[in-house]
Amino acid sequence: MTGWWRIITKTPDKLQVSFATELPPGARAIAASSAVAEDLLAKIGEHDFKNEPEQVLPILTDGGWRVLVGFGDLAKLDTACLRRIGGQIFAELKDVGITRLGLQLDLAPAQLAQLIYGMRLRAWRPAAHYRQRPDDEKVWHLKQIIGLTDAPGAAAACFERLDKIADAVHFARDLVVAPANYLTPKSFLDLVGEIKGVSLEVVDPVKAGLHLLQAVGQGSAFPPALAILHYQGGGKAAPLALVGKGITFDTGGIDIKPRLHLEEMKGDMGGAAAVAGALMALAARRAPVNVVGLLAIAENMVSGCAMRPGDVVKGFAGQTVEIIDTDAEGRLVLADALAYAAARFKPSVMIDLATLTGAVEITLGFERAGLFTADDRLASSLFAAGEAEDEKLWRLPLTDRYDDALASPIADLRNCTWERGPDALHAARFLQHFVPEQVPWAHLDIAGLSEAQEDGPLAAEGPTGFGVRLLDRLVSDLYESAP
Repeated sequence: MTGWWRIITKTPDKLQVSFATELPPGARAIAASSAVAEDLLAKIGEHDFKNEPEQVLPILTDGGWRVLVGFGDLAKLDTACLRRIGGQIFAELKDVGITRLGLQLDLAPAQLAQLIYGMRLRAWRPAAHYRQRPDDEKVWHLKQIIGLTDAPGAAAACFERLDKIADAVHFARDLVVAPANYLTPKSFLDLVGEIKGVSLEVVDPVKAGLHLLQAVGQGSAFPPALAILHYQGGGKAAPLALVGKGITFDTGGIDIKPRLHLEEMKGDMGGAAAVAGALMALAARRAPVNVVGLLAIAENMVSGCAMRPGDVVKGFAGQTVEIIDTDAEGRLVLADALAYAAARFKPSVMIDLATLTGAVEITLGFERAGLFTADDRLASSLFAAGEAEDEKLWRLPLTDRYDDALASPIADLRNCTWERGPDALHAARFLQHFVPEQVPWAHLDIAGLSEAQEDGPLAAEGPTGFGVRLLDRLVSDLYESAP
């Protein structure tokens, strides 16, 4: 990877993980569950430690750091809980002075791997190169994790796959946090073109008839593009198509956004980042599936060339769209990408992800993303994958009840309405017009989940990489599980 924008993915040193039967010389810090920390039982009374799930208590003893980890009832531990505990361990210990941490816990090898996976997910921060000097208050001391187990080989084998997924989640976060002057449409293409095991095809919107995508990006100095990521792991089977909204900065266009929080609009490409991350994970672990990832990349800017309210644009599917609001640009770029994917690749399933509407945040808050689909089986599969990966969805109605709002007096459709109404539904129904009925399709509105408003167990405040683990799990469930 070359170019000045390379720092976008140049994150701090990766947390080093190994598994062993005993600690190597010099690794004095150790974290243990209360069941195996007999030497600390006498000290528990001096601290407020109740062995509750996700409770972490560092204690500095004469022999160095000892850390008590709460699990509660071990019989009730599930994978999601183990990961949250791991994330909490890292958050509590990253800057207390511990460099190498041994984990001596009452866990099976696979459980230990899942816990350390939670630590890896939490161990992310923006590239240090955005600063002239490091923030001394955010320096991490914790560099190495040693999982102690009687079966280090089994634990390492389980962790190997998880580690690749963590790398992909971090890649997605790197993309979302990148300033828009670093992550331009051009540098976005360059970065996803470096994903190992995935080939990149760049489609010119004008030449391909993707006029809705072109309209959104025509006001920018950086031309828009449709990036297609190809991963071939499933022979000649029809591919799974993943489509992501990739607006590298969204001013709102001529219908310009209010000033408040406008700087956050660099993250309006969270859907495309999730798709790129998912392709990275699938290729890294050589998943037996064919996948095409379509990233609709553009910068929605204000200029003398920008699209105007009232413009009528013909999309790839042949339908004309009256532009009512230039800030409802995400559904325009997705409409062309979905129609193109369906026509060219004949996918077995098609899923799009987008930071699309504020309405879904009002409906679901910041705990779940909105799921729209007419396919009950696909809805069930996505919901289950979200529950398993702690990237949760909630199915919302996809009904034609409010379609009158999308009727235009001069075009086939209008992209939105200024009237009060269910905008998240309007957006989903608009997209549905560009998807053939025979293609199982789901739309995920991830506006409330792409970036966290506060620290969580698996991600600090900021980009979460939401969707990478969800899509990876969906592929595992649909294409890799035994019949």
